[in-house]
This record gives sequence, structure tokens and C-alpha cells, in this order.
Amino acid sequence: MQTDRAASLTTSERKRRNDDERLAYLARVAAMYFEESRTQQEIAQALGISRSGVSRLLTEARQRGVVEIVIHHPLPRARELEHALTARFGLKEARVLAGGDDGYEAMLRRLGRLAARYFEDRVHDGMTIGISWGGALYEMIREIRPRDYTNVEVVQLIGATGAEATPTSGPILAQLLAERLRCRSYQLHAPLIVADETARRALLEERHIRQTLERARRADLALVGIGTTRQGYYSLVRAGYLSEDDATRIRQSGAVGDVCAQHYDFDGRWLDIELNRRVIGIDHESLRNIDTVIGVAGGSVKAQAIYGALKGGYVNVLITDEGAARRVLALGR
Repeated sequence: MQTDRAASLTTSERKRRNDDERLAYLARVAAMYFEESRTQQEIAQALGISRSGVSRLLTEARQRGVVEIVIHHPLPRARELEHALTARFGLKEARVLAGGDDGYEAMLRRLGRLAARYFEDRVHDGMTIGISWGGALYEMIREIRPRDYTNVEVVQLIGATGAEATPTSGPILAQLLAERLRCRSYQLHAPLIVADETARRALLEERHIRQTLERARRADLALVGIGTTRQGYYSLVRAGYLSEDDATRIRQSGAVGDVCAQHYDFDGRWLDIELNRRVIGIDHESLRNIDTVIGVAGGSVKAQAIYGALKGGYVNVLITDEGAARRVLALGR
């Protein structure tokens, strides 16, 4: 009797252990697909199974609760503001996130989702995609569904911020986007700002930096954040490149923005100030020559910078929120 009970327990434990191992295997397959952005074919090759087998495993993972699928309903858009921005600034397109007063961080996440859907509809194999840095772009990349574009190139447009390991800096964003698209990335591996103009000219002669920027200038599409010189929001101050006194002097010169850390005045004219001559990255004229430049930025605090970027022609597709859009349209009246 005791022997039968022991055998029964052993069978039960074995069944439970096998089930645990199965769940762990499903979790591994799900992580490879949803977190590492691997294609089903790549997973099949790595595990030595068929592609249809991978598809069945992913289905089982969903059914057993290993993967939680969240269905996002289409985000509400302010169509009238989109038309007004497009007509006013001669944009290719505008996307304006309607409503929402749930705080800046929540707005940024929804803005990233809106930008991701726009980007996904326009990316295609063979493209070269340039990317700068910014919080909205980070949220956008997180929302992009895994793709398999082996002939796409992602190129960093601008040097790294002071805290290079932060998820919103240039090298990290270029790498994250390339992983999402399963393509190759070219990192600039250069500081954002150097000591002076002479040092900048010397560094731009370095072969890797020169070749990366040459690729950036040939981009078919660019993704850029639009910063602001406002205290507390100024990325160059937060990254430790500039002091608050430096930022005050820049504002006194009439500077707004930092599309790729290039500063311009309220009417979009590039300013020949000392800071602009120290930036390592694509220049403002090269940015204008890229066919599609998508600027992603939200919050009324960035309205002046967005206005200057649009007036100067540095951005021809704007993705923003309703509050910022209304403020931008009001600024030029």
C-alpha cells in the first residue's frame, strides 16, 4: 500500500514537473518573439523545429496565459488641428493626439503609440532611417511591433548625451529600433558636444564618424525629438553638457529647440552661436534635405520649439498632442 502511494506521488510530481518545464519552454519561445524581436523563422532555426511549430507554441503560450495580449483601440485624433497645422506650415502630414489630461508621462506614452502606428505604415525594406534621441522616440520604439526588414539601415544622427546608458540617448535608441526591425544599425559613437569648433572639425575627420554621418545624410526618413531650452526640460542641461547659466545665455540669444541639438530662433532661423558650432551630428541643412523628417514632441512647454522647428523646415511631419498643437497655432497669430 505504501509502495502504491509512493508510486502515485512520483507520477503526480513527474506530471507537475513536466508541466512546469513546458511552461518554461513556452515562456522562452514567447520571450524570443515578443521581447527579443526575433522572427518565427529565426526562432525555428535556433530551436531546431519547424516554423509552423513555433506558431503553434506561440498560440499555446497565449492560451495558457504565458503571454498577455493587450488590444489597443485606435487613439482619438484632433483632425481639425491636423488640417490646420498641415495648411499653416506646409507639412506633409500631422498627427495630433486628442484630449487627455492624465499627466505628461501618460501623454508621452500615448504619443509614442500614435507615432509608432504612423511609422509602421511607412517603413519598407531598403530604407535608411536616421534617428536622434528623446523620450517620445523611446516610447515610440517600445510600441513598434517586431518586423523583419533585413535590408533596412538605422543610422544615429547625433552624438550621445552625457548619460549614454540612458534609454533615450542616441546609441541606445538606434540599437533598440534596429532590434525591433531586425536590421543593422550604425552608431555614431561620438560625444554630443566637444570643447570648441576646432575640435569638432578634427573629430568629423575621424573615419567612422565621417562615414556614419554620410549615411545619415542619405537617409530616406528621419525620426527626431524636439527639445526646449525651458528650465527643467532642457535635455542638454539634464545631461550635464550645459549649466543653467549657459542655458540662460542661450535663451537670451533668442534660441529655441534642439532638433538634433541645433538651435534656432523663434522664426526658425539657425543661429550661428558657439554651441551650434560644437555639436557632433548631422547639420541643419542636411536635415532639411531628408525627404521625410518626423518630429515627435508633446506638451505645451515645447510649443515654442515646435513652432521654430516647423517654421525653419527642420520637420515636415509633426506628431504631437492637442495642447501643444493649439499653442503652436496660437503663437504665430
